[in-house]
Amino acid sequence: MSVQHVGSSSAIRLRFGPFELNVAERSLCKASQIVPLGGRAYDILIALLENAGEVVPKSELIAKAWPDVTVEEGSLRVHLSALRKALGDGQFGNKYIANIQGRGYSFIAPVARLPGGRDTGNASSGLSNLPPALGRMVGRNNVVLEIQRWLRTEQRLITILGAGGIGKTTVALSVGHGALADFSGAVFFVDLSTAGDNEQVIGAVASALGLAPQLVDPREALLNFLRARRALVILDSCEHVIERTADIADYIVRNAPEIHILATSRETLRVPGERVLRLCPLDCPPEQPRPTASEVLAYPAARLFAERVSARRGSFSLSDDEAPLVAEICRKLDGIALAIELAAGRAAVFGVRNTVARLGSRLDLLKFGRRTANPRHQTLKATLDWSHDHLSEVERVVLRRVAIFIGHFSLEAACAVAEQGGTDRSEIEGAVENLVNKSLIVAWPSYRRMLYRLLDTTRSYAWEKLAESGEHHSMAARHASHLSRSLQDNRGNLFDPEPGQSLTDSTQHNLGDVRAALEWSFGPDGNDRAATRMAAAASQLLLAKSLFLECRNWMEKALDRIAAEDDPRDQMEIHASLALSLMFTAGNSERVRDAFNTALTLAEQREDAYQQLRLLSGLSMYLHRTIDAAGSLEVARRAETVANKTGNPEDAALADSMLGAAYYMLADHVRAPKYLERALRGAPTSRRFNATQYLFDLRTTSLFNLTRSHWFAGNLDSAAGYAERTIEEAERADHPIALCRALILTMPLYFWIDELGQVELNLSALELTAEKYSLEPFRAVAVGLKGRHLVRVGQAEDGMCHLRDSLEKLRVLRYEMLVTDFVSELAVGLAKQNQRAEALNLIDGSIATQLGSNRPLHLPALFLAKGSVLVCGESQQRDLAAECFGEAMTLAAQQSALSFELRAGLELARLWIDRGQGRRAHELIGAVYGRFTEGFETPDLVLARRVLEQTSVRARQAG
Repeated sequence: MSVQHVGSSSAIRLRFGPFELNVAERSLCKASQIVPLGGRAYDILIALLENAGEVVPKSELIAKAWPDVTVEEGSLRVHLSALRKALGDGQFGNKYIANIQGRGYSFIAPVARLPGGRDTGNASSGLSNLPPALGRMVGRNNVVLEIQRWLRTEQRLITILGAGGIGKTTVALSVGHGALADFSGAVFFVDLSTAGDNEQVIGAVASALGLAPQLVDPREALLNFLRARRALVILDSCEHVIERTADIADYIVRNAPEIHILATSRETLRVPGERVLRLCPLDCPPEQPRPTASEVLAYPAARLFAERVSARRGSFSLSDDEAPLVAEICRKLDGIALAIELAAGRAAVFGVRNTVARLGSRLDLLKFGRRTANPRHQTLKATLDWSHDHLSEVERVVLRRVAIFIGHFSLEAACAVAEQGGTDRSEIEGAVENLVNKSLIVAWPSYRRMLYRLLDTTRSYAWEKLAESGEHHSMAARHASHLSRSLQDNRGNLFDPEPGQSLTDSTQHNLGDVRAALEWSFGPDGNDRAATRMAAAASQLLLAKSLFLECRNWMEKALDRIAAEDDPRDQMEIHASLALSLMFTAGNSERVRDAFNTALTLAEQREDAYQQLRLLSGLSMYLHRTIDAAGSLEVARRAETVANKTGNPEDAALADSMLGAAYYMLADHVRAPKYLERALRGAPTSRRFNATQYLFDLRTTSLFNLTRSHWFAGNLDSAAGYAERTIEEAERADHPIALCRALILTMPLYFWIDELGQVELNLSALELTAEKYSLEPFRAVAVGLKGRHLVRVGQAEDGMCHLRDSLEKLRVLRYEMLVTDFVSELAVGLAKQNQRAEALNLIDGSIATQLGSNRPLHLPALFLAKGSVLVCGESQQRDLAAECFGEAMTLAAQQSALSFELRAGLELARLWIDRGQGRRAHELIGAVYGRFTEGFETPDLVLARRVLEQTSVRARQAG
């Protein structure tokens, strides 16, 4: 409710709860007793009541209470506290003022407007037939004010347009009551819902104006009455007599210059001078985890629900537990005011939770009702029957057939599904246009084309009509067939969203329809061919949405349906999608390798270079995860051969990225960066990660391999720069796999340079992303990384438990990427707790695995860790420790892994210094330190300088 004209005769007293406010006297009473209220608190209360149900910003409240003074926000809180205390806000379940976090405050209790004493006998009241307002409005104050502003600027014909039950009549009546003063009480309400045909329209208008039946021309008599008057005429529910209403409205506007017309309709009048205001659904709370009551009540749809439950039940205070349920109700009902009011009536009797459950039934949804309303508003079914009964036959056919679509659909899609049984394309296009004009289909402007959808309430109704018609099976078949063709023809567009739109948003419109088509295709009415075709077509959408578990389940079902004669492209897509989704949800099993190889064989048989590169990139990722360096190089060279044939620069960049990754795994830190840098130069920075083109993100893969290669090579500043770029580009890629891989493979660098704050941030992002998308291998890695972090911050016991847990999970998942890191950290931790035998068994086992599998990359780190384990033992093991540190330095030097060579050297130098061999330590560290060209502020290089200074001083002292 708005009380903008609080000084007018129709808005002089307001009632809320047990309180009554006299605006003119600036007094607040409770049970006839004056409630003491300071001037500032009173001004704040008035400002909140003027916008009851809306959020009032803090700045606006301050401006109302302190118009000529600059004050701090704390002053507002003090006076709000006093106001709440005076109202007993929050006591005995009464709630008046809500603090909307970060936005302002809102008066959330129902407010009734009472007539003032001086209204009695107002002459204008006898002129108007305006019915009482339909209760307190929620979320429509701005709309009412906008229409009132138009009326004051001499806009003489306004149509409030919207779907049935959206609140058009409520808004029109509120405008009418607010306009009584402007029109000296001459506001007339004409209910056209009872007009059975066009000829009865003018009679209904004349009757509402108080004219007696005319024997002469009723149009002329009506004009004679209106020509000399200033009045507002509200024509309510025009849609079923739209042509006659448009004719009368145009006639009046042209010939009676002081008459204003406000129409409500599900279809525009389409006459000259008409100003249309489309009434949108009430804003609903978005989907979010565990919203609070205050967050949900910030949206008008939820406030309307809560108020209507209170009106039926007597009192209703929304709890945080029920808040997500109310948000779900509002979303399911599309913010349609009538639907929300009907659901609130059900909730008042059966409770919120039960109402949510009943909303799952289309039949219950349509039968929610109230007995006291206008017949066409008593149930949703009655409201929709009203519209349906006034449709042409072809419009009824098209409406029920497009109900097969769950989300948005294009005009082409509507024609593809509905064009059956003698209904041709031109008829369908015309019917869709008419259904949009009649507010039964919602038009949704898109970057590329116009899209359409049915509101859920309308779709539920039309679905019942479809079921009754016996056409459901044929429509479902056409729907699945159209979707499979459309997805196959537009795969590239899945990853090319509109400007400003996220990848998630761009695919959301199709997902419900794709799931429905999959269920039908694999169900009893479908068939094997339809099932495999639909699964292959849907796979890329499911991958685009990162629904890896769902994709895996459908692909496994499709494998059971594949026949030898099926399209090889569909077979290839099913195997490839199974491989990728299985790899990210269940680890790197042989099934993954087999699926990739099967798909690759099909691509080679078809001589499809595009698919060969795509599948080779997926196989390369699998081999990278299992640390198969030799296999990775072989696959990369195959990709290079294919790329040379295509001549496409992006294909060449992919091959370079794969080669760079393979050389990194082979510990060749000279060749690896050259290929990776060339890959980045050939891969456009502006392009989004496109999993339909390649199965890994070329740019972030190249960047994290460059990060690690530069780290190993001792280029620590460059490595840190590449790590930062890796995370930034992975976040822009808008894909959880790219982000998880980037986080996992850059975090070890941050451990190395002791940037534990960055580790914490990245670990949190990794845990959330892996959990959200059920990425089991990444969740297992996150456990290990958390274990490393706990050990580093002094929580060794918990950290080692995490490391053990992670290693066990990664063994089952066959994910090898960071296993040696975790083994090294756990072994050193065990040694520090005097469990050296277990520590040595663990580290020796890992060294043997690396040597046996020809994995040289992590050997320097493992020998470094073994030396640290031996240092924790008896003094006689120090010689063995020195040998391990020396072996680590030798292996690192062979790989040009300068960072590991220095760290092993520092450990060896420490042993030598303890033995009084300072000069030897000085020469060792000086030789390694002198080869660094950057990273001088990182911990190892700072320590190296300190060692050099100390050994230099001792050497001088000894001399």
